[in-house]
Amino acid sequence: MTLKGDLSELPLSDLIEMTALGGKTGRLLISFPDGTLAGRLDFRSGRLVDAARGELVAEKAFYALLAVEEGSFEFDGDAPVGEGDEFLPARALLMEGMRRLDIVDRLRGRFPAPALVRLLGGDAGDDAEASVLAYLGPGSRRLGDIVAGVLVRGDHDEYDALLAVQRLAGRGVVRVEVPGEPAWSAEGPQPELER
Repeated sequence: MTLKGDLSELPLSDLIEMTALGGKTGRLLISFPDGTLAGRLDFRSGRLVDAARGELVAEKAFYALLAVEEGSFEFDGDAPVGEGDEFLPARALLMEGMRRLDIVDRLRGRFPAPALVRLLGGDAGDDAEASVLAYLGPGSRRLGDIVAGVLVRGDHDEYDALLAVQRLAGRGVVRVEVPGEPAWSAEGPQPELER
């Protein structure tokens, strides 16, 4: 059985929920509006068993695919699905994914892609922060470029990268300069979005 459609008519979150509730097995391919593949989700009996988006795999890929709002989908119930271990039930992943998307939206508002991130000095506190600092290097770089660089490695997603930038700025390791706004660092305003 194959089901095709447009994400504007049936959002990915609804499609995932239908697949989970129906206990379906198959591969769900998600494509961008230009037809290029955004990623895939493999289900076995309504549980997510494999996911991929670019270099991201597993839960990180699932969360990244939830951000795709425009494009098309194709669910093939006869396609071979991945042999990975079962993740959490799709509905639990969906709830966590929606929470993460909300936080990313708020962080994007505070730290837009054109913002300039300047290294002030200090060390990373975890792997995500180390990835941000490694891509930043000495000097400064646009936030959008840093996030894209972290994504290429596949270890972390946008959520991880933006939270790492927030923590680094909060400790004064970096300063975030948003065009038209005061610089954001340990001395500046610090919204609490995630603990």
